[in-house]
Amino acid sequence: MNFKKYLLLVGISLLSTVGVFAQEGGLISSIDDFSIDKIEYNPNGIRILAFDNTLEMEFKNEVSNLRYEVINNKGDLLLSKEEATSKKTLLNISKLKEGTYYIRVFSDQVKDFLKFKKT
Repeated sequence: MNFKKYLLLVGISLLSTVGVFAQEGGLISSIDDFSIDKIEYNPNGIRILAFDNTLEMEFKNEVSNLRYEVINNKGDLLLSKEEATSKKTLLNISKLKEGTYYIRVFSDQVKDFLKFKKT
């Protein structure tokens, strides 16, 4: 039997084009590409996305007096941060182990409790 080795590369850019490529030897060819058109906000106007060691939180409208807290499933407070105003914020979650966490969000405009996974 003669098996060929292939290298599959997946490129992801948030809110952008995603491309999938296959490589055989030195030759690279595009298999497919598509776009992520829309990322939904929850009913309170908040969208969260955990990637790498970052938790991105985006608000549909700018919020003021923002405070958020990351807690584990036991209710232990692991991280917290405050900002005067924000429409989009990034939180470093590199010290968290892989697993499920919750984020409590408080501001003058919204209050919410959201679940996210760090992988």
